[in-house]
Amino acid sequence: MPCPFPGMDPYLEKQPYWGDFTPGFIKFLAHELLAQLLPRYEVCVEEYLYLAHEEIRLHRVRPDVALTTRRSGPSAPASGIALLEVATEDLEYPAYEPSTQRHLKVIQPRTGRVVTVIEVLSPTNKAPGEDGIDAYLEKRAEYLAARTNLVEIDLLRGGERLPMAGDLPPGDYYVYVGRVQRKPRCQVIGWPWRRMIPAIPVPLLPEDGDAMVDLQAVFQAMYDFSFYERRLPYQEPLSPPLSEEEAAWVMELLKERGLTPS
Repeated sequence: MPCPFPGMDPYLEKQPYWGDFTPGFIKFLAHELLAQLLPRYEVCVEEYLYLAHEEIRLHRVRPDVALTTRRSGPSAPASGIALLEVATEDLEYPAYEPSTQRHLKVIQPRTGRVVTVIEVLSPTNKAPGEDGIDAYLEKRAEYLAARTNLVEIDLLRGGERLPMAGDLPPGDYYVYVGRVQRKPRCQVIGWPWRRMIPAIPVPLLPEDGDAMVDLQAVFQAMYDFSFYERRLPYQEPLSPPLSEEEAAWVMELLKERGLTPS
């Protein structure tokens, strides 16, 4: 069934639904781009595991050592070094919060060059502090320092806004489109949460211009696929809270669809 709202469904921000929504949304977005860009470009989903606890900052985890299987060879000779007496204890790891983050990469297959990175912001990315938006801004700075286009999609009403050198246009949701040839300028697209999600440009190499992506169609495909109309807690209040006029508008829409008690 179609989403009861004209554009984004703000109830997806409630846990655990956002963590369920974003992986599928990214995959549908990748499919839309692949249909347009093959064979000139490849589109890949890259995944990182983020860890945060009291002693270690939020960071992306990749292994320093990987164990693999292989045919065994001759055993190494004994070193002749005397072994010291050792003690062992069964202890617990410090408390930590794993969080999987994903983004898209648009790649030129012939050279392997990463042309564009697409980030879909999460509540973690927009949370205050060094384990939230500060950590994301460090990653953002790496992209901006490279010769890579950057598209950041913010479909969350809550949390901190990404900082820019100037006032953002009016809106509740934003897309930031950074093109290599225009740095440090960035195109910022904003729109109210009660409006349809706009089509957005995804910059490619200069000779290829932009690919246009209908984000509303991508969102609706994911929404239909996941049966959100039957799953989301439409009886609960939204956070951030709505104005009195907005809350009345939401209740009227949901009643018309039979999603709240009449």
